[in-house]
Amino acid sequence: MKHVWTVKYREHTICVINTWTNEKLFVDGVLQDEQVGLYFTSRLVGKVKNEDGEYEDIKVSLSTSLCRVQCRMFVGERLIYTTKLQMGG
Repeated sequence: MKHVWTVKYREHTICVINTWTNEKLFVDGVLQDEQVGLYFTSRLVGKVKNEDGEYEDIKVSLSTSLCRVQCRMFVGERLIYTTKLQMGG
């Protein structure tokens, strides 16, 4: 099973790809983090440059329960995406 989440953040594209044995974080098509193996929860980290030329931290939290994968993406301390909103929860 493969899940792909793509989010536009300012002028950047953040993409998370999740499979049974691998999670990857891409920013503008460049791989920034990868987790290999089977996990019920995992974290991916990366960086994105803001309009002032400074880097902001990206944090992605993935969790699996009852065959459902949930994804939460943060830039800095701000939540920019969650699958809970997409699932109506």
